[in-house]
Amino acid sequence: MSLSFVSNTVNALGIFGRMTQELENHFGNLSKQYSKYPENDDAIGIFNHLSLVIGRDVPVGEMPKYLDLLKELKPHLPFRLKTNGIIVIDEKHLALSFDTEQTQQIRDLALKYFPKFVVTTHYTKSVWYVPEERQGEVREQLRKIDEMIFGDFILVANRQDDANTVYSSNRYH
Repeated sequence: MSLSFVSNTVNALGIFGRMTQELENHFGNLSKQYSKYPENDDAIGIFNHLSLVIGRDVPVGEMPKYLDLLKELKPHLPFRLKTNGIIVIDEKHLALSFDTEQTQQIRDLALKYFPKFVVTTHYTKSVWYVPEERQGEVREQLRKIDEMIFGDFILVANRQDDANTVYSSNRYH
């Protein structure tokens, strides 16, 4: 059997920081307790992440550059960000914010490979779809977190979840 799909592009390809399992579990527990996801929402199953590179309609031939960047990011693990506040995104998602200077070094690495696709963000969504009347309780829990720790940088295709994870910087030695 041969491969015969005509397209030579991936719809979306990105590199994201993935939190430590402990932090993912903590946010997952908060979500179970407080979040009210709309039924069949696209966000269900997306893991908390730090956006670094996001490309659309990426030619398959560009994949080696993504893998090379993952390898260069490996020495920066664990990647730590000091938090400086809590913000509400789209009136329903609570996020931990941070100073973007903390991500400058990894963004500079990414810029060498992807000058048009590097993301500069000042927050990471932590607990999604929190009803307004419950946001105060979640804020109290999030105030206890003064540092986010990312234990991996991962390459994903089309969606930030386990099923679409292509490669991990932790696979490099």
